[in-house]
Amino acid sequence: MKSDFDDQVSAFINKRLLTQLKAILATSKASIVIDFKDIDEFSPELGDFIIKTPLDAMDTIKYFINELGPAYKELNLEVRLKNLPKTRHIKIREIRSKHIGKLVQVTGLIKLAVSVKPTASKISFECQSCGHAIDIVQTERVIKQPVICTNCGKKGRFKIISKEFIDTQRINLEESPEDLEGGEQPEHVNIILKGDLVDPKFERSIIPGNKVTISGIINEEPVVYPSGKKARISEISIDASYLEAVEQGFEEMIITKEEELAIKEMAKDKLIYTKFRESMAPNIYGYDYIKDSIVLQLFGGVRKVSAEANSTKRGDVHILLVGDPGVAKSDMLKYVSGIAPKARYVTGMGSSGAGLTATIIKDDASKSYILEAGAMPLTNLGLLCIDEIDKMNKDDRVALHEGLEQQTISISKANIHSTLSAQTSVLAAANPKLSRFNMFEPVATQIDLPPTLINRFDLIFILKDRPNPEIDKMIASRILESNKDINKNKPAIETKLLKKYVAYAKQNCKPILSSDAISVINDFYLKLRQQHSTENEELKPIPISPRQLNAVIRLAEASAKVRLSEYVTVEDAKRAIDLTMAYLGEVGVDKSTGELDIDRVISGIPSSKRNVILRVKSIITSELNAMPSGGMISINKIYEDALNENITEDSVNQAIDTLKREGDIFEPRQGFLKLVG
Repeated sequence: MKSDFDDQVSAFINKRLLTQLKAILATSKASIVIDFKDIDEFSPELGDFIIKTPLDAMDTIKYFINELGPAYKELNLEVRLKNLPKTRHIKIREIRSKHIGKLVQVTGLIKLAVSVKPTASKISFECQSCGHAIDIVQTERVIKQPVICTNCGKKGRFKIISKEFIDTQRINLEESPEDLEGGEQPEHVNIILKGDLVDPKFERSIIPGNKVTISGIINEEPVVYPSGKKARISEISIDASYLEAVEQGFEEMIITKEEELAIKEMAKDKLIYTKFRESMAPNIYGYDYIKDSIVLQLFGGVRKVSAEANSTKRGDVHILLVGDPGVAKSDMLKYVSGIAPKARYVTGMGSSGAGLTATIIKDDASKSYILEAGAMPLTNLGLLCIDEIDKMNKDDRVALHEGLEQQTISISKANIHSTLSAQTSVLAAANPKLSRFNMFEPVATQIDLPPTLINRFDLIFILKDRPNPEIDKMIASRILESNKDINKNKPAIETKLLKKYVAYAKQNCKPILSSDAISVINDFYLKLRQQHSTENEELKPIPISPRQLNAVIRLAEASAKVRLSEYVTVEDAKRAIDLTMAYLGEVGVDKSTGELDIDRVISGIPSSKRNVILRVKSIITSELNAMPSGGMISINKIYEDALNENITEDSVNQAIDTLKREGDIFEPRQGFLKLVG
């Protein structure tokens, strides 16, 4: 059937596409990509025709391209459209029945991707009565067969004699976090990719966790009951015309010239750090060190990749908040997740390791196993807030180790071997096992997290609920004011501008350590190490390790980014050192000795306790060596010898329990001990 726009389509092809088509003919590509802006510039009426009736329009364009010559007809190019007008850009949650059959453009994160499958696009049937061949174009999930023979008119049986296949892949697209408002949950839509959109060259784009922009036609397909009957309700999907990977995280934000000038002017403000701090949960009183740290976490350090050494050093900063109930940990996390672009808020109780990292699920439609990305890959180049991280299942926490340090999520199950990028900053909160935090016990023994996981956090802060008349008065005043007027405590920097500022810094600033900053950080590290250095490693605590040194460097780089500086200065280094010492002063000090001891964080066993264990083991060994072979030592004798070395009975019991768990000693009979081996 002739279209009213045939002449315009033909003219557009001859005037705007011939050069591109000749180039395609030389490379034998399977499709031609047309920028919709070119169509609109050539003829707005033609653009409206394509928007309103996309299937007919693309068939018309294909027809006139094939009419250019036998070579084009043989290629049978697919027509793909990109850069649709803004009126056709819609959110996934806004898709309605009125959009069915219409051309739209959506953006989102790939939640899962089914493996590529060959799908029959056309099937030839042969009538068993007369042998006549009938071609049926297949558009539904189930095979569509002829009802009657077009030759003999009989309702006889038909058999399949040939099939034409096209490669297809289904992906599930989820709304981007930055498109959500308040506590909205992301919506999903299935996307159908066909032909060259599933070529290996697109493989890097179609990975769970990646952000993509897709233009295509919205289709509906009735839900099929197990009985085979079709329901009135239909499932919505998008038949993709074009797919393009989008830069993710803060870097994707578009910043105008006016906004850039405003940002540069703000960076000159001497109070810029104070203003950023006052923009972090202004409704929560105090916690200046924590708010300063979160500001630096938003900016992050510089990611360093060495191709020659095959190594990567993360630039993202991880922060753990541990504290008593009711000290606003959750409020802090929720506020930060609302102001940071590409951020998610999850709870440990409601998340499994697979939910945070990745999992393999079985697809009901294809019966194949598919990879589904979790929260960390989906917030790649963003921020993940995990509340009650200690409530996660113990087995699930293992999956976080790789994500926090290597910033990748590797999965190898059901014949799927994949590594997802997880360049994500993590802000987590945990509660002490006994509700109230005890400053005399190591952090690792008070929260239900393994020390190896705790040690991957750059900063750990303790939030204590202790009565203090002055502080209590300020907190009460802040809460009452916010209840009276919810807009009373406004952030110093408007949220939209704050996001743009951070995005601009991450896009344009890769600060380098100045020689003065290197000197300050180097002196800080070496002085701490030398103060506690000794020839006998068993007697003195280790105050700081190279892991904390790397954290100081990341924080110093983030501090420089706040000022949009190209270099890390002495002030940046000192700010990073102050935050690190604030953290170590709370969780790294052995209260029994008053010395910094990083083992309180790394292993959960301070050096003073470790030394008691070693001394008790030495007592047991000495006593047994003085006995005939096969002898046993009574626990009362150990108490007696330990008392001479000023070791209490409780400390001896704790040491004995530890040595038993480690398999160094055993109790052959009650009240007596022997060494193993």
